[in-house]
Amino acid sequence: MTGIVPLDARHHAALRFDPAAAGADRRFVRLGLSEIAFAAAEMPLCLAKDAQTGRFNLIALLGLVEPANLFAADGRFRATYIPRAAMLTGFRLHDGGAAGLAIDPADPTIGRDTGDALFVGDAPAPLLARLHDALRRLIADVAAAQVLVDLYADRQLIRPLSVRLHLADGRDHDLAGLYTIDDAALRDLPDAAVVALHRADALAPAAILSASLAQVERLRQLHDSRFAPAIVACMLG
Repeated sequence: MTGIVPLDARHHAALRFDPAAAGADRRFVRLGLSEIAFAAAEMPLCLAKDAQTGRFNLIALLGLVEPANLFAADGRFRATYIPRAAMLTGFRLHDGGAAGLAIDPADPTIGRDTGDALFVGDAPAPLLARLHDALRRLIADVAAAQVLVDLYADRQLIRPLSVRLHLADGRDHDLAGLYTIDDAALRDLPDAAVVALHRADALAPAAILSASLAQVERLRQLHDSRFAPAIVACMLG
């Protein structure tokens, strides 16, 4: 993201925040630990390598073929659950800004026509304190998810995920760079290692991540309702 500036009433008094306008062109979004069950109810959850660190990140997959968020329509995020990182892309913590925030005025969630006001006159609206708190909680939650994913990596419980889409025009489209839980490796762990994962609250999230891959079918349905050619088959491996 570029264009981040400290938030202040002199320049931003007329701006509003509309979280449902988030993420129309995002194919994936990072998740916090507490979001796993909510996001998995609608979206496939995967892992992707960070290009800079080489570590795996926990993500929700939002798109398939086109560089688009399949849950976004008419400029609105239509999913039952909107991941918090998607909603808060227009904001950053910044000690020099109003309410301790900086903003990207070009972010789609920030505008002049819809949403809640950032300021009441020259004073920060109560919304800004809530956004500051939401950002702090999101940062901590993403860090907690990273600890979990690092644990899976340390136990060698991550494998590449193959997603091949067969299109109605005869072409195949492969989604590269995705990973998932290695269920076979998890089953082969010794009992003591399984108990250790259970006590670290790592077994249930692993099961949810694996089960969430069924939501690729949901993405296929959304794709076919908006784009051509249709996806006639999704093959996961």
